[in-house]
Amino acid sequence: MTKDDEMYGLICEKRFDRIDDQQKEVLELLKGKNGHPGLLDDMRQIKNRWKIVVAIMIFLSSALVLQAIQWLTGKL
Repeated sequence: MTKDDEMYGLICEKRFDRIDDQQKEVLELLKGKNGHPGLLDDMRQIKNRWKIVVAIMIFLSSALVLQAIQWLTGKL
């Protein structure tokens, strides 16, 4: 065993093991675990729902503007 290997074992090995454990935990949170959705899945779902909300808002705004135009042209 060289001096470098000895120093690695004394200083770095435990820290690297701890970093690996934390990295696994972060990946599990992002990707999900055991069939449970992770944060990435939740964000994709929110993004898709946001598109639907925007489409509904555009539809309602258009209907309101058309109704206002009909009302104004009927009054003139």
